[in-house]
Amino acid sequence: MTVNLCEIRTRWINVLKDTEKASQMNELLDKIKIVNHKRFDAVTEDTEFGWTKEKSPEWFVTHMCGLSHRKLLEETILSDGEPVLILEDDVEVESVAWGPEIPIPEDADAIYLGTSHSDMQYKAEDYGKGWNKITGVFGTHAILHISKKYAAEMCNLITECVKHDRPFDVALAKVLQGKHNVYAPYIPFFYQADSKNSVNKYESITRPPLKQQPRFSLGTGIKL
Repeated sequence: MTVNLCEIRTRWINVLKDTEKASQMNELLDKIKIVNHKRFDAVTEDTEFGWTKEKSPEWFVTHMCGLSHRKLLEETILSDGEPVLILEDDVEVESVAWGPEIPIPEDADAIYLGTSHSDMQYKAEDYGKGWNKITGVFGTHAILHISKKYAAEMCNLITECVKHDRPFDVALAKVLQGKHNVYAPYIPFFYQADSKNSVNKYESITRPPLKQQPRFSLGTGIKL
């Protein structure tokens, strides 16, 4: 199955007051000729569970990010079943990896076009043809959602994580990825740029390729 990233529906999450990042995203996506992209107004207030910065100082921003992803999924793939590429507004494109038309694994439920080394407790198994099959990989800054079932389970998991004051991205990595076919390219297409973040600096863990593990046939030790 071939996906044209220049034509696929793309939505990017942005806080209304952050006009500089909005301008940067429009410029970036226009430059790489993604034509079907729109800004999505980020959730900045929790009216469902009542979390505030004071009540959840460690995870409030993460909760707002999770609720933004949930709302966006509900309004796109869960509504019409069509794939959607969701980006966060601090991304930059990796020019050596970028290509508009990509052949993706036929059984893919989601594609992490951006990844993170994070706690290093992940598996990136060489699937071949430029793809790793991943489990335990953090990072929600660039995900192509293909399966409606996967998106629905992601929304449910986000709800549970926010409700119980836990980071949703950890649950996606540790729980959801292991239940579905989730892939990532050898070289991330998108990374979180330090130049676009005044506080959090994630480029050193989101730009380098994941540490890859070879795939072996059962009982033979022969690499496939």
